[in-house]
Amino acid sequence: MGIDGIGKPGGGPLGTGGVASPGGGTPIQGESFRVDQTSAAGPPTGSEELGRLERGEIGLDQYLDARVTGAVEHLQGELPAEQLEFVRESLREQLATDPVLVELVRRATGSTPTRTP
Repeated sequence: MGIDGIGKPGGGPLGTGGVASPGGGTPIQGESFRVDQTSAAGPPTGSEELGRLERGEIGLDQYLDARVTGAVEHLQGELPAEQLEFVRESLREQLATDPVLVELVRRATGSTPTRTP
């Protein structure tokens, strides 16, 4: 007893080089896979902030605060101000205390974050 088409030359649903259709029937022939390179998003601001940190224009705390602000920006107007501030403070605290995040910050910036008062 076997599964139809498995282990038999040329007997599978793909036949001679197409991509199987969603229903498992005739292979789909057509264009090759392409990725659209256009994007509505601009360049990441993190690299700009990292560059400013590396040039000494801002300190590590300012860099991390900017990254946290960027991370919660999409919540602006969606959450009450108190909740947004709580999320911001929680993220910032994790950057200073979570060992994995501390290591990522150290690798990216060469410095270890400190706890904010």
